[in-house]
Amino acid sequence: MSSLNIDKRYILAIAALGFTSIVTQTILLREFLSVFAGNELVIGIVLANWMILTGTGAVLGKLAGKVKHPTHLLIILLLLDSLFPASTVFLVSYLRSLIFPAGTLIGIVESLYGSFILLTPYCLTSGFLFTLFAQQVSEQDQSNLIASVYSIEALGSIVGGFLFNLVLVFVLTTFQALWFLTLLNLSICLLLSLKHAAGVIRLMPLMTAGLVIAMMFLVNLDERSKGFLFKDQKLLYYRDTPYGNLTVTRQGNQNNFYENSALLFSTDDPVSNEEAVHYAMIQHPHPKQVLLVSGGISGTIPEILKYDVDRIDYVEINPWLIDIGRHYTAALTSEKVHVFNDDARKFVRKTSRHYDVALINVPDPGTAQINRYYTVEFLQQLGAKLSEGAVVSFSLLPSVDYLGNEARQVSSIFYNTLRTRFKNVLIVPGTRNYYLASDAPLDINIAARIGERGIRTSYVNPYYVDDQSLRQRSDSIVRDISEHTMLNRDFAPVAYYRQVVYWLSYFQFNPWIPGAILLLAFLMVTVKLNTVSFGLFTGGFAGASIELLLLISFQIVYGYVYQATGIIITLFMTGLAVGSFLGQKRSNRHPVAEFVGVQCAIGVYSLLFPPLLTALKEGMVNDFVIHAVFFILTFIIAAFVGFEFSIASKLRKGRFESVASELYSIDLVGSAIGALIVSIFLLPLLGIMKTGLVIASLNFASALMTMSKRKHFAISSEKELAHV
Repeated sequence: MSSLNIDKRYILAIAALGFTSIVTQTILLREFLSVFAGNELVIGIVLANWMILTGTGAVLGKLAGKVKHPTHLLIILLLLDSLFPASTVFLVSYLRSLIFPAGTLIGIVESLYGSFILLTPYCLTSGFLFTLFAQQVSEQDQSNLIASVYSIEALGSIVGGFLFNLVLVFVLTTFQALWFLTLLNLSICLLLSLKHAAGVIRLMPLMTAGLVIAMMFLVNLDERSKGFLFKDQKLLYYRDTPYGNLTVTRQGNQNNFYENSALLFSTDDPVSNEEAVHYAMIQHPHPKQVLLVSGGISGTIPEILKYDVDRIDYVEINPWLIDIGRHYTAALTSEKVHVFNDDARKFVRKTSRHYDVALINVPDPGTAQINRYYTVEFLQQLGAKLSEGAVVSFSLLPSVDYLGNEARQVSSIFYNTLRTRFKNVLIVPGTRNYYLASDAPLDINIAARIGERGIRTSYVNPYYVDDQSLRQRSDSIVRDISEHTMLNRDFAPVAYYRQVVYWLSYFQFNPWIPGAILLLAFLMVTVKLNTVSFGLFTGGFAGASIELLLLISFQIVYGYVYQATGIIITLFMTGLAVGSFLGQKRSNRHPVAEFVGVQCAIGVYSLLFPPLLTALKEGMVNDFVIHAVFFILTFIIAAFVGFEFSIASKLRKGRFESVASELYSIDLVGSAIGALIVSIFLLPLLGIMKTGLVIASLNFASALMTMSKRKHFAISSEKELAHV
């Protein structure tokens, strides 16, 4: 960029825009997951709102050409852009506690408009700034530098992504990271104002920085925001970890443990602890080796030890959860307990031990990440590490008294999936419905067995549990099970889809309504697009869709690791920057042919990556290869999209601000629609193979459209191409 005739302060400011955007997006996404609901539907909604609002801001940026003092406007918007991230994160917690009482389940509509309103100030401002920067530097250099602005912003995102995910998330709290962003942007704003502004505008960045520094020392916003979420509870501990936010509170004599504001467990809940252990343990005559996946510090381990076991292998992916468990409970003091900080699927695949009982205490399959513990593939892996006559226990939320269609579908899918690996499956109703599976016979007479074995319990015993009632309720659930369901698989997560539909049913919300809206939006947008914009729309659709598929697939193959997820997103930005840079370096002789070529390349890629991921999953290769393949695949698709954006900026003619706003907004709208359609509908219903086919078909169609209208193109220099 040194050869360009533009102020280097602008380059620094554009890079800071990308840096701030990716860090803010990461933090806000985590906060929205904490206060709304942690499934891919909410993730898709937040990301779609982010992209649509940023695209809208880019469209509004067309007004930049009419502004009398654009540099003054630039400084004011940069100043606001520096303040919005911290204020938005604070408002997420404050408004959550103000509008929705504690314990309220927030629905899809509330998530939609809540995230839309809260994201509007930052996203509109950042989108407007992209167009304004593109207009300013292009006029300074007297050439089209839209793709250059795109590349510089992406480079800033790369630095921000790696710095946050590899450093800041470990050493800074949420608001410490946000204050860092604020001061960084105010510093750059000050540099610009010293050269390009006067009077009050010149002093505004310095005055604002003084107020921010005072706020940093006077108010602990991390503690204040947590206080909003946990009213009437004493805050004992909170920490942002690479796996999410952990909080411990005290209410009376009870300690409550939260992850992303969702209650994991409380220290005084003997009913849940006993059901989670004894329903399964009592089925085995002499359980000696026990596998416990999650929930070990809730009080389940003392219940397991009542069976005189030799060893408990406790697997928990988040090491910080183990640390607070050791500090606030006595659950892990026994020498028989061996703790493993690892992904359970990875642990099961690698361990050489065989278990008599496996207690899988994970939440319902309401996310694609959790769903991987309810699939045919995991059951096969787990079955290979069980001793003869071993018993496995899972659980789902109870629905015995209101087994509607959605709940029946979830139960049926998992019941039938269990039957593919185990001869016997028994459903034991309780605070949750427990699904016991074994190749040995299973007995519903839980209380009688507890009495015969002399196991001392507070709740699961003949005094509180009636075996006859258990049998009747169990039989009722089994009668409602449908035999004609799809099996739940890693790359066809139908249980996750049905669980999301079940969640939506609480709010009497039909999931096909957003599907119809998305389809209508897709048709309305694509019908009005010119050929170049349609090509960029399909590229954005493919880029966001494939990035999301890679993220979900990485979780399925390797495990839910926040660091790697952040790195994948950052590598996507790296690919965008490299692809855009390569597109700029290409000559202007054959942009139409290159535009068609990259569309076809995206189509071919969409066809090839699903079978490659399937082979990778089934091949069980080492971790280094898994990481390398996912990172390379992420980089390649992003490079294609970045290259396509760069070529599109050459093909479109018009004022710099008009072209920049059109292309940037269309790219983001395509990304938003793609992320929603793929995460909510295509992946759960069609699986990864057919989803790849849909994405490929869309890009091949846009390539054919470009070819059919190639004679109507002209390059920005207004010279007709010789071959057109």
